[in-house]
Amino acid sequence: MASRAGGSLPRLPLRAVAATLAMAIAMGMSGCSSVPVKPFNTDFSERNWGIRQANISGVQSFALKGRLAEAGIAGARGDLDWTQSGERFDFRVSGPLGVGALAISGDPKGVEIRSKNGVIVTGEPEAYMQEKLGWSLPLSLLRYWALGVPAPMRELPKPMMVKLDDAGRALTLKQSGWQIDYLEYQPVNSLVLPRKLTLNNGSRSFRIVIDEWSGTP
Repeated sequence: MASRAGGSLPRLPLRAVAATLAMAIAMGMSGCSSVPVKPFNTDFSERNWGIRQANISGVQSFALKGRLAEAGIAGARGDLDWTQSGERFDFRVSGPLGVGALAISGDPKGVEIRSKNGVIVTGEPEAYMQEKLGWSLPLSLLRYWALGVPAPMRELPKPMMVKLDDAGRALTLKQSGWQIDYLEYQPVNSLVLPRKLTLNNGSRSFRIVIDEWSGTP
């Protein structure tokens, strides 16, 4: 466990400095802005979290390959191939979880879903997935969660919680009815990004293993 920075200073000034730094970074970020809720985190971890968010805010595009599985003995699994370019994304799952193959691509204005049922254009891909496949994930939020940060609070003005390690990496994130637990991180170019994470909304649980990141700074 890392020691607190500036242990010889009075507690209140250090807390105020850390909070001011985190808030200043959050206000200037174009993407994932939030200030973690105490008492889970130390001043040291919050300061590193602010730095980490500032670095990840520059990631507007990425690609990843991995595996997606539903928890449970009978949980289905599938290979995951995901490309993000600004607001546009291409999310593909192949194998049993995708019931053969599932491709979802689009942006906030519209989404095209290609599956064994044909091609459909919708503004509510999660509802379609739930109806046709029996499972769904919040795709608009997942792009942020996959990077290890919460979705922008201006889009989701609901209470949230982030529990951090001393390096300022998220261990547990709760947002929009979901809990995301980060089990493992990996170095990716100049960043450290998630490798293993689980998502649980109280009724369904999924596990994502990211084998390969590309396109990041």
